Amino acid sequence: MAEIAEEVGLPAGVLNVITAEREVSELLVRDPRVDKISFTGSTTAGRRIASIVGERIGRLTLELGGKSAAIVLDDYDMEAAATALAASGARMTGQVCASLSRIVVPRKRHDEFVEALSDAFSAVKVGDPFDPAVGMGPLVSSRQRDTVERYVAIGQQEGAKLTTGGGRPEHLDRGFFIEPTVFADVDNSSKIAQEEIFGPVLSVIPADDERHAVGIANDSIYGLNATVFSNDIDRVYEVARRLQSGTVGHNAFRSDFDLAFGGFKQSGIGRDGGHEGLYGYVEPKTVVLEEEPSIFNTNTSNPEEGVQS
Repeated sequence: MAEIAEEVGLPAGVLNVITAEREVSELLVRDPRVDKISFTGSTTAGRRIASIVGERIGRLTLELGGKSAAIVLDDYDMEAAATALAASGARMTGQVCASLSRIVVPRKRHDEFVEALSDAFSAVKVGDPFDPAVGMGPLVSSRQRDTVERYVAIGQQEGAKLTTGGGRPEHLDRGFFIEPTVFADVDNSSKIAQEEIFGPVLSVIPADDERHAVGIANDSIYGLNATVFSNDIDRVYEVARRLQSGTVGHNAFRSDFDLAFGGFKQSGIGRDGGHEGLYGYVEPKTVVLEEEPSIFNTNTSNPEEGVQS
């Protein structure tokens, strides 16, 4: 990005890229000369930044973690939903803040969906991400793989049913790889349903009815993303209105950089993208005058000398 900015002739100092550890980053956050802090990252780091910026009543935007829910309603094809969710679950090896990692399905169709999802997710080819035939690459680090493996162990200890994955691919003897993983019969109060794993681990949670499904989706400290699977557009709209989520998609993982993106609750403060994304970078000012200043004088032939009031 810095090289592109230099190439197109952006003036020096407009964009500065600094590679630093937390100590230097915290200096930037504390400095009152910095008018606005915009942070994308974990909720844990976001809490720290918000507390520091709060000390100086600074301006900030936080785009943080998520434990986003996909609600599959009873009228939708379970295999089609499973195929879509397996594809999105493999994106960036699940290291996506908006990943649809909680899947809420009708209890009576739970087993049917789990079988379809396990088949679709286990079919994702794991390996070299530069290989066009590969559907999922490695995790970012050994530390992150350890974290994912720890959550897989916790899920089994909590009583969830591991239906596919959970280990390291046998055909890969180096690299931070993990298998696409599915848990069934997950309790929404469990750690694997409440805490962000940041890996390719999907939890399937049964719901008694639509109202119960919405309650499960909203029962989280996060509220970043969601999706509703249904053929009934009116039903999707009504469910979407009730979800505490910054974004709600329809029948797939949906995103668009032209639209506002951000979260409810501990998924963040403010929005990125769209018109709403600009609001955090401006300060409204009210000026009350006894008469109209000359800058608003429209009786001029030169448009640069006057502004249309």
